[in-house]
Amino acid sequence: MRIAVGSRREPKLAGVRAALERLAAVPWPDAAVELLPVDVASGQADTPLSTQATLSGARARSRAALGSVPRADIALGLEGGVEVLGSDPLQMVLRNWAVAWDGTREGVGSSAGILLPGPVAAAVLDGEDLAAVVDRWAAEHDVRSRQGAFGVLTAGVVNRADAYVQAVLTALAPWYAPAAQRE
Repeated sequence: MRIAVGSRREPKLAGVRAALERLAAVPWPDAAVELLPVDVASGQADTPLSTQATLSGARARSRAALGSVPRADIALGLEGGVEVLGSDPLQMVLRNWAVAWDGTREGVGSSAGILLPGPVAAAVLDGEDLAAVVDRWAAEHDVRSRQGAFGVLTAGVVNRADAYVQAVLTALAPWYAPAAQRE
């Protein structure tokens, strides 16, 4: 099975690989998996500011990845973004989304969310990219290429790849658990 992934970022790919390792316990996929990462655009801001925008970015990545990889069986689009839960006090949650697409069927899944600290949320709401804000807040460089904001905010207990595992597993459910997905 050839799976196109709409990103070359290592934490996203690590999340996909870990999800597929967990799926080894079920009879899907029934063939060896080849991951084929490609750089594709989400069509969204660097930090999408709503669930709808984040999901739209993941959907765009899945469609573009499937179109970019000849003979891919399925594609995964992965996108992280935030959602404002409240304004007094400001509450903003970070959540990752995955969209699986095979050209006719779509699966959608998300990670758990984590509440961003007030100063981080305020900076993001003011238009700064979450990655830059977290780097500054954590006094580190390129956090998103390693543990991500999830890792910083959980002291490494849940990292960026872990959050993508949840999103990928739930997005792929229509393929590995089709009986449970009946309408």
